[in-house]
Amino acid sequence: MNRQVSVAEEVYILYIPRMNELDRLIVAEAAAEAARTTLAQRELSRCRGVSWSGIAPEPRAPAPAAALHARARARLAAREAWRAGAEGGFITGLSDCQAAAREAFATAERARAGASRGEPADWRLKVLDELAAQARALAAGVRQARRALTP
Repeated sequence: MNRQVSVAEEVYILYIPRMNELDRLIVAEAAAEAARTTLAQRELSRCRGVSWSGIAPEPRAPAPAAALHARARARLAAREAWRAGAEGGFITGLSDCQAAAREAFATAERARAGASRGEPADWRLKVLDELAAQARALAAGVRQARRALTP
């Protein structure tokens, strides 16, 4: 039985925060398999009725769950190998920098709004501590990207 997954279910499943990367890849493989099966069914239906003998494609059976899991594990292994390499380390470091910068921007905006509301000094010091932690995270991303470039 081939269960079609709706786009809403797919998006919900892909963005469950506690799902690990392998589970997300398995869900993605299942969605890709459903799309391939739908495409194969469309192609098969085009050959119904009057057509030349032998032109119709063979009916496609959906891939078993074990094959989907194997494909997902292979994709995960390829991703991990890429991440372990120089290019992956560099891009990951840059991504960490971007995430820290976004967080720092949001924290600074919150601090600015708090200052205009007249928040007390202890609140402002806590916000500055958050900004300092985000700056350290940004610097760590720079160090990671730099390490990836050094042979």
